[in-house]
Amino acid sequence: MLRRQGTLLRAWWLLPLVVLALLAGMGWGMRLIYQEREQRYHHQVEGGLGIINQIQAAGVSDWLRRRNGEAAALTDDGLFAQAVHRWRTESGPAQEAQEVLVRERLRSLVEHAQYTAAYLVDMQGRLLLGPAQGGAARVDSLPAPELAALRGAFDSAQPAAVGLRRDGAAFAFAFFSLLAPLFDGSEPVGAVWLVVDARTTLYPLLEVWPNNNRTAESLLVQREGNDVVLLSPLRHRGDEPLTVRVPGDRTDDAAVALAASGVRGTFYGTDYRGHDVLATASAVPGSDWLLISKMDTAEAFTDAQRREWLALSLFTSLGLLLVVLVVVLWQWRAWRRERQLKEKLERNMRWLDAAQKAASVGYFAYDHERKRFSMSRMANAIFGLPLDGRMPLRDWVAMLHPQDREGTLAIHGQAMEQRTALRTQYRIHRASDRQERWIEVWGEYGDAQGPQRARMTGTVQDITERKLAEAQLERYRAALEAQVRVDPLTQVANRLALDEVVTLEWARALRGGTALALLMIDVDHFKAFNDHYGHIAGDRCLQGVAQALASSLGRAGDMVARYGGEEFAVLLPGAGEAQACAVAERLREAVRALAIEHARGCEAGCVTVSIGVASLLPCELAPVQDKPRAGVDVAHALFQQADAALYRAKQCGRDQAALFGPDCMAALHDPPDSLFPGDS
Repeated sequence: MLRRQGTLLRAWWLLPLVVLALLAGMGWGMRLIYQEREQRYHHQVEGGLGIINQIQAAGVSDWLRRRNGEAAALTDDGLFAQAVHRWRTESGPAQEAQEVLVRERLRSLVEHAQYTAAYLVDMQGRLLLGPAQGGAARVDSLPAPELAALRGAFDSAQPAAVGLRRDGAAFAFAFFSLLAPLFDGSEPVGAVWLVVDARTTLYPLLEVWPNNNRTAESLLVQREGNDVVLLSPLRHRGDEPLTVRVPGDRTDDAAVALAASGVRGTFYGTDYRGHDVLATASAVPGSDWLLISKMDTAEAFTDAQRREWLALSLFTSLGLLLVVLVVVLWQWRAWRRERQLKEKLERNMRWLDAAQKAASVGYFAYDHERKRFSMSRMANAIFGLPLDGRMPLRDWVAMLHPQDREGTLAIHGQAMEQRTALRTQYRIHRASDRQERWIEVWGEYGDAQGPQRARMTGTVQDITERKLAEAQLERYRAALEAQVRVDPLTQVANRLALDEVVTLEWARALRGGTALALLMIDVDHFKAFNDHYGHIAGDRCLQGVAQALASSLGRAGDMVARYGGEEFAVLLPGAGEAQACAVAERLREAVRALAIEHARGCEAGCVTVSIGVASLLPCELAPVQDKPRAGVDVAHALFQQADAALYRAKQCGRDQAALFGPDCMAALHDPPDSLFPGDS
């Protein structure tokens, strides 16, 4: 009896050590699980922030490229340079007529190209003309930065840009300047100063986020010496853009300092509020700007931490219950041990099912000899099977999505044959409701009851929601890319989209030996229409014309685009001269059918259009030695011919279509003054 009591006393001393060892093991295991899941979620959040940063950087880069392209087109406009030269050299009524043309062009840049201001300046930087009387800036000559850029533009015969800056003497807002030099032949005649209000076109690109994050923010910054200048407004502070400078060694805004020091990609730091943030930095192509996208780490990971703590609480509760069970089992007598071990096993299985349900993860075992899956309750729920059912191989194959079936069977077969680990994702049609679901499978190869019986065990998880989120983010990125190629007023393609498609279609025409046709369309007497009915009616007129043109095109691949102002272009791949002329006549009739009243300067009494038709075959052009520029040269020739034919249609009385031919050749070599935009 004494010996038995001594044995029990020693056992009680060992019990706390056993309990401590169990608690330590569970704590260590839960810590590893938490770290692995937290790291996975961190990667997902960091990847999403990086994609948003890349999309916004691409949008800013496209904005810069579009502005520089518009300035380059203005420099290449010889007709406009001739009008400026005549205005400066002639006198009397002829000078007044040229002044009206110049002012009208400047006004069209402000109204249709979304410039805040457009001024004509001389070679010394003095302001000569604005879009209209009384439209002058606060200064009589260019500020010093713009004057230096003007000199460089004349030296290089190319437009020059002045980055974002503030100048209270000229404008009360942050602006971006472009200087487009004008040459009449080789003689400089002046330049156009284009001013863009960053608040209207640039800063809104940084405010587009796919979700409603309270702390998400994108900053446009620029390095100046040892300091960093914040070019965009701050979401959480009222400072004006370009008024905040951050020293390069500043520690309370580590995110900006790290990005300025050359760090790219995703990193962690503090922002100007002193908050811990997750940030991504990238360079904006075509500029010396940096784009920093950031959000508070507390907001980014709060939901994940809450879910993980709930899961850990579940595991902790299970661990405590297990410890209590061990203590109780220690005191039971031997004749109760078998029964209690059985109950313990049943409880463990229920706890395992609950844990799998909380994590949306199930486990499976595949017997290669019997060709049958044995699965947990959660795995059965994922596949839409009865909770206690087994799944034969043929039923699993029948549930596979038809597009994924062949690849999935090959991956599983290779893993079984080579006895390697398995990790794959595929789609199924769930057995219970035939709903399409995405699942992810992890598997390990092993032997059961001897080496001749192959067996694979692993886990299965439903990842449909994650796949849907990734698809939504991809659709958002594609929508942003498509937005920069659509004209905001008429909702048809813009000049950028037209240039890209012309190059692609000419390459296709070269391969197939087919024709490529272009229609240049101009609304007749549109300036008179605007002056009489107002700009709002003019915008509605352009929208109606654009919709009439788009709805009248019947072939897939045909494209209508707004070329600029009241001018449209229609690209007809594979269309010869006869087919292009037929389409042009159909488009002209479609515009007349709108019956838009036009009582000033139009004999028909309604809005009409003049159309120039040009069609090229690859065999009609001499070989182009410089292949990278071949598409650009063909596009230039095609646009020249269509423009000459358009002038011929206007010369013959308007409201008609003219095909490019020998009678149009003179317009290519000596374009008349009436081709200048605004004469229509």
